[in-house]
Amino acid sequence: MTLESLSFLVEQSIVEIGKDPVLSRGDKPGQWTISYKGSTVWIDIFNFPDNPNRYYFQVMSPLLRVPDRNHEEIFRNILEINHNLYGSWISIKDNWMYVLNLRESDNLDQSEIVATLDRVAFYSNDYYGKLSFKYEGSWDKRPTDNPISNN
Repeated sequence: MTLESLSFLVEQSIVEIGKDPVLSRGDKPGQWTISYKGSTVWIDIFNFPDNPNRYYFQVMSPLLRVPDRNHEEIFRNILEINHNLYGSWISIKDNWMYVLNLRESDNLDQSEIVATLDRVAFYSNDYYGKLSFKYEGSWDKRPTDNPISNN
């Protein structure tokens, strides 16, 4: 699949969930940001210079900043949650936890894109509420707790 054909599928999927793909486009081709089911969701189509004809499809949503306290308990809980997630997982990058789905774009279709957007957005919103409540007090207040402002 090409960047153009994948972008068309993604934008049709964004329309299907009731969002405007033009307003959702990022700074670079193959990037979109949507607010969906109470979550910020980033969609990326990308390739690598050493294999320019192979594209990847990624959907991710910021969940929580890595906690300042109770690391072992929280990370163990995250591993247990990961065991129960379908088609996505929780990962850590740059001091943030994200709900993530990443796959090769081969055989990707619109129904899978919509299902992935639904899952990632739902899990991010649901587990944000559960984890931030269960581990309240594990995060120090910071001037910004928004990973979007860091990008």
